[in-house]
Amino acid sequence: MNILYYIEPKRGEGGVSNVASYLPKALSRKANVTYFPRIVSKKGILNIFNVYWKYVLGKFDVIHFNVPPTWINGSYIMLKSARRCGIPTVLNIHGLVQLEHAFDPKVRPISYLQLLNYSNSSNLVDRIVVNSEYMKKRVAVSYRLNRDKIVVIPNGIDLREFKKNNAKIELDGDPAILSVGLVSFVKGFDILIRSTAMLKHKLPKMKVHFVGQAAKQYINLAKASGLEDSIVFHGEVEHSMINRYYASADILVIASRTEGFSLALIEAMASGLPVVASNIGSLSEIISNGTNGILFQNENSVNLSNAIFELHQNPILRRHFSDNGLKTSKKYDWKNIAEKYISLYRELAS
Repeated sequence: MNILYYIEPKRGEGGVSNVASYLPKALSRKANVTYFPRIVSKKGILNIFNVYWKYVLGKFDVIHFNVPPTWINGSYIMLKSARRCGIPTVLNIHGLVQLEHAFDPKVRPISYLQLLNYSNSSNLVDRIVVNSEYMKKRVAVSYRLNRDKIVVIPNGIDLREFKKNNAKIELDGDPAILSVGLVSFVKGFDILIRSTAMLKHKLPKMKVHFVGQAAKQYINLAKASGLEDSIVFHGEVEHSMINRYYASADILVIASRTEGFSLALIEAMASGLPVVASNIGSLSEIISNGTNGILFQNENSVNLSNAIFELHQNPILRRHFSDNGLKTSKKYDWKNIAEKYISLYRELAS
């Protein structure tokens, strides 16, 4: 099977970059994969049209778009050409921030033209791949699509990265709480900050370590709450280093208000790190409350602080979550995820 895989250049961590980095490599063990990075042409838009047309005509069984095709870089021409040639197309939709929060001043909005382009591309492709049942529901409603067109295939991780003996780093605190991701309203970091303030008298040695780019308002909130000594902002960290943070922390907290899929959750489980997470979106699809983690009521700081305290006080429960989390993470190894994509390709190409 010959697959043309449209790769968005790596621009940081997250679902798009993770899939672009690992999925084509895993697929190459099962099929012939041609990597096609975004073209930035200096010779004009006609040259881009010619290149895409050349790549599409009769050479591939499936064309896979990791991001929605656009007119700006010519990938939309690839999609239209594929339809003209009868070549099946697949599109990943990694998240719904663009739709659900486009006009929310707390997150970066995108233009109406971008929204229109994403909707149009979603209607043109043969299958859309999302990473959770929650995403499937939201995409179907947001883009007005038949659910039969949408396939759920979760993001994966390379388990080998977490089996290595990663040298620990010094994370102060008893317990040392870790939270990974863009420090923003959607990720619920203000909820965790309020919970930390509630726990300060019970766990005076507790420290929360935020890993990710932090907006100034959350740094100010920590100061205003008198938590300068209890919260550490580490900023952005290279993904090659993140394993060390997982290996060094006692508990991972995911306080997101909405979450299409959380790589941090799977990575933490693969590291044997017990998890406390809000009971929303894909988080509640992965975590079975009391079995491989704790789910707290969304946006409830009191409920979150109680969950953290309970887990810290119970080493047997932490070990239980650690063992079951490791078992859960094995389902998300890229080898297993790639098999699901291959099955989808075969269905479309038959």
